Amino acid sequence: MTVIDAFLVGPPVQHRGNIMDGDTSELEGLVDVARAHREHERFHSLFKLEEAVAWRRDANALKLLSDRWSVTDEDGPRLADPDQGAVGCADLNDPAVVATTGILFMEGASEPAELTAMRAGWETASMRYGKLSVWLAEHMSAEWPRLTQLLTPDLAEAARPRFMALSRTTAAGHSYSLVANLLTTAAQALTNQDLTPAGVRSNRDAAAQMVRTAAWLVDTAAAEIARTGASLTLSDPDWTEFIRIAERKIENDGTE
Repeated sequence: MTVIDAFLVGPPVQHRGNIMDGDTSELEGLVDVARAHREHERFHSLFKLEEAVAWRRDANALKLLSDRWSVTDEDGPRLADPDQGAVGCADLNDPAVVATTGILFMEGASEPAELTAMRAGWETASMRYGKLSVWLAEHMSAEWPRLTQLLTPDLAEAARPRFMALSRTTAAGHSYSLVANLLTTAAQALTNQDLTPAGVRSNRDAAAQMVRTAAWLVDTAAAEIARTGASLTLSDPDWTEFIRIAERKIENDGTE
């Protein structure tokens, strides 16, 4: 788990007292955590959308390659003369993909380095989201019962926004597990397909289907992580409302 991901769920909570016994120190701790959550989710709600855009670009590039490979020249592939040096594969490359992503198939070469990097990026993100999902599941299983101490007549108003924010964080953990599985599967699809020029040419239709399948899987991952990012944005007013109500309660108790 990265430092950024670990901070997503806020700093470790120090249990200071019991709200039900009238001890406000625990409530003060909950306010501290709420502030950290709110500010960090402002970052993460945007980061998730940016990540979704990057994955959608990957998917679109693969779709263009699939479309290109699905069209066979009537006279067969026009192979470049190896004596000309490092030359591109005219029958495999898509000009738009080359210009926007750098993915370029070269005669006699291995798979494009950009495709290798694309697959590695998905695998890294999958591992990160998989670990974060497990971590969140453990944390949330403790957080739900712990926050029931807010369910008192004096704090019922604060409980609603706090549990709404908790619901979205919990749902995010479930979403991260799905995203991890989608990215792992997409990466495996590219691994299973020989993406050298010779490998693609040996069965263009099959290669086209494999990269298109990977693209659709990544499309789904992008849509899911974008939905989660947008959902986290909705917690901002809930965090703010909880902080306002809790601070008012702390202040009132301090003047009694």
